[in-house]
Amino acid sequence: MKKAAMKASCCGKKNHQSRPLSISDNNNNSPGLGSEDKSATNDNNQQQQDNSQAETKKKKKKGSESDDEHDMHIWTERERRKKMRNMFSNLHALLPHLPPKADKSTIVDEAVNYIKTLQQTLQNLQKTKAREINPRSH
Repeated sequence: MKKAAMKASCCGKKNHQSRPLSISDNNNNSPGLGSEDKSATNDNNQQQQDNSQAETKKKKKKGSESDDEHDMHIWTERERRKKMRNMFSNLHALLPHLPPKADKSTIVDEAVNYIKTLQQTLQNLQKTKAREINPRSH
């Protein structure tokens, strides 16, 4: 068992000399607590302080880790947005009839329409080619 760093006086008055409190001391200032109960209480208090200090150290460590994770998240999001801007810019450049300041939903909508138009054009050209190769079958 540990000795507590508390001071106890013989009768609890301030004018008397104090001495270190040990496990075997039976201070009658706390009714109902024997020496065993007091030492257990002192040990519990010390353990709580130790746990509190350990948690504070963990929080500091976690804090720096979470700061690093937060910074990484910020950087990752910034890079993702940059990549999306570039992709929208490239898509916008591929669409011939869009105004220079089109919003993203317009770019996507026009890209879908343009792809459908290109697919229809491709089907028409394939049919024309097939007719030219075999004029009698159609």
